Amino acid sequence: MAGYCGADFNKITTIINLEKRERYMTDGHSMNHDSTEQQIDDAAVKRYFDSTRGGTASTVSMMAHEHNLPACAAEYRLHKEIRTISDWLDSVCDSGRVLDVGCGAGTWTEIFAGRYKTVTGIEQSSLMLKAARERVAHIPNVKILEGDCRHDLPEGSFDMIFLGGLCMYLNDIDVIALLRSLKNRLIEGGAIILRESTVHQGVSLSQGEYQAVYRSVNRYCQLFDSVGLFRMEVRRNYGYTNLVTAEELVNLRRRWLPFLPRNSTTLGSLTWWALRLTAPINFWALPQILSQLNIPWPGLQNHFFRLRIVK
Repeated sequence: MAGYCGADFNKITTIINLEKRERYMTDGHSMNHDSTEQQIDDAAVKRYFDSTRGGTASTVSMMAHEHNLPACAAEYRLHKEIRTISDWLDSVCDSGRVLDVGCGAGTWTEIFAGRYKTVTGIEQSSLMLKAARERVAHIPNVKILEGDCRHDLPEGSFDMIFLGGLCMYLNDIDVIALLRSLKNRLIEGGAIILRESTVHQGVSLSQGEYQAVYRSVNRYCQLFDSVGLFRMEVRRNYGYTNLVTAEELVNLRRRWLPFLPRNSTTLGSLTWWALRLTAPINFWALPQILSQLNIPWPGLQNHFFRLRIVK
């Protein structure tokens, strides 16, 4: 990972024993609907991810395709994400079996294949499925399955199950049902790792062409509690924050400088590299300070969760 800026990540881990703790009350306000009214249109989600929308399957999978940022921006985010959960990944034995649910274009699937004995990915988007299979075609220990994670999960026991931004496209009832199914597929001592975009408070529902449910960390705690008997650890995903910071600056430029080209790879690259050159401030100190002051900026954040069965 040499060449990627910043000191060691803040790996202070929040550990919550969901068996012993009191349930969280629904917190704050939501931008659109309360969680009980969430209705994600599954067909709309599939349509969105079946189109490259001016990017590639990989950039769409990483949601890095709408702001004309260079490819290295998504790579930077990915490297930071790997570092954030490196000890979680290291805790899985080399001979382990891994299931990547909603594997997208196969970015994480390929990473897992280089670390573990057997890796299975499942994806329902035809565009993502094709990209994932092409990405891992040369890797013998990977299998990519086509299917809906709610109905077509492969049988077997797994040492680690990974969901890289999947629950945000599912309604609460589907998240709970999915986690129960995955729980039954974990070996003793295994873990479910999730990476989900989050809001500071409550629940926000994005509707229209792009649909997603953005939940607070507290709301995810409630969902995990509904499944029961999980020990949970949470880590802020600063790699995501870095990328979203760049996207927010692009949005500001589009709003306040409308005479400049809206879509410009040159301006996107300049934005990214200006941030990279000042990374110790913009990518490290600023997010830490805002977090300490409890200032929710950017509005969208991202967290990793690790769930392990309580004995």
